[in-house]
Amino acid sequence: MRKELPLILAGIILVSVIIWWHYDSSVDVSIAEINAPRTLGVDTIRTDSMNEIELVIQNNESKNVEVTIETENAFVDENGKSVDTFIVFGYDGSKYSNYISTQDKISLEPGENRLTLLLGYQVTGEQNVHIRIVNNEVVLDEKSFTVDVLPPELSLELNYDLKNEGKLEIYNIDAYVLNSGLGRAENVEAGLSIINPETNGTIASDKWNLVVPAYSKSPFSTWHDSPAGVIELSSGDNSDESYMPALAVVKGKTCEQYIVRVTAVWHDQVVEKEILVPENSSELEVQL
Repeated sequence: MRKELPLILAGIILVSVIIWWHYDSSVDVSIAEINAPRTLGVDTIRTDSMNEIELVIQNNESKNVEVTIETENAFVDENGKSVDTFIVFGYDGSKYSNYISTQDKISLEPGENRLTLLLGYQVTGEQNVHIRIVNNEVVLDEKSFTVDVLPPELSLELNYDLKNEGKLEIYNIDAYVLNSGLGRAENVEAGLSIINPETNGTIASDKWNLVVPAYSKSPFSTWHDSPAGVIELSSGDNSDESYMPALAVVKGKTCEQYIVRVTAVWHDQVVEKEILVPENSSELEVQL
């Protein structure tokens, strides 16, 4: 009898596990619908202006069921790694509220439950998003969908305005990075150079690190009413004005001309544009 006791206990444990598994897996919860866009713009993973999907979960039980929602590739960082995302329960007209991690438990009411799942990508390309509804480590339902993450589309705007002050001609140079694409461009490396056209040598320059949201443009200089660069030409003596906070500043004579060249770099996108100041007689834009 003593020899049979371990076998009896093992049998009881096995039957208990089978009964527990059967009871747990019989929970009638399923993913009824996933309302997701086919394309999204590349975007930093953040919680203030996110891409999103609507997740409709049907609970056919007569009571609340606690589940967790597991995701793969709903958030992908700059290294291409899938990281945790968030579920949102409310929207007050200006911002989301009631954020919880997908690692936390959610109590599903009987019937239809609509949840907002946030998406975010720091890499472009096709992403296969997989969603699982889990109850006590048992997968109740799972579904996948594919989304194509698009990059920004960058270009440049470069111009100047002339201000006459006595013998001085002051050319205030303005430059902008434009984004006509769906993706948000962060950490755009922007630069402005003022070049001597005879020697092709750079006389003055400045650099910026910009954020350019989708379908928008961002100025090189973020200082209020400050140009990105200044060229002061004089028929006599030049002024003592520093033109700060502009750093790309050149002072010369009224008979001189300078090349103003601007660039913007985001990942593998490189955009360049240049004009001749004064007399905008030469204009070039190159996109690589």
